[in-house]
Amino acid sequence: MKNFHHVEQIFTEKKMKNPEKNWKPLKLKAVDDRDLSIFSDCIYQSIFVSSEVHFNKEKKSFSLALERFTWELAEGKDYNLRQVLSILTVNGVKKIDAKNIFFNNLIYNVLSISNVDDNILILLNDKNIINLEVYEWSCFLEDLDKPKWPAVTPSHLRND
Repeated sequence: MKNFHHVEQIFTEKKMKNPEKNWKPLKLKAVDDRDLSIFSDCIYQSIFVSSEVHFNKEKKSFSLALERFTWELAEGKDYNLRQVLSILTVNGVKKIDAKNIFFNNLIYNVLSISNVDDNILILLNDKNIINLEVYEWSCFLEDLDKPKWPAVTPSHLRND
């Protein structure tokens, strides 16, 4: 029995780090292009269903429910990625141009978000773009749940 206890103790000491212990839900605000580049890193390869979008014309607010990957936890190792339900909100939206993306019930991946001449551009897979014409804009990204193991893990392109 002594040997079993010793082996169990060694195994316990060598367990992989649990990234979820260090996880804190994101709650970020962007007010300039530099902030948006951080958002872009956080929402890279996020998944959303086109029906999970809301535009409130009166409040000039656009919201998108995302299943984002926890790149900040992965420590450069894609197998450490988790998935977490998040909401991306853009305020100050005057007009949306999305070429019928919201009416087809398809699943998309977010590749990036940026600001070009007061247009918040959300680049999606298959060369699709959500173009939000904005003024005095701000963006919020907030995690709504705890991270979970994803069904499929994306790969982050790197130059090693």
